[in-house]
Amino acid sequence: MYSRRWIPGAGLGIAVVDILRFDDGLIAEAWEIIEGVSQVTVNLAWWECAEH
Repeated sequence: MYSRRWIPGAGLGIAVVDILRFDDGLIAEAWEIIEGVSQVTVNLAWWECAEH
């Protein structure tokens, strides 16, 4: 799941990716990736196709 959240009182926006693995209908593992919203565009640069 991808979401944008704000840190109360800090005014900082963060982008969060939650990754869940289910086993037999229950959450078996959970991971969370957090980065500042200002870094989202920079970190997506690897995804863009390079001109050949």
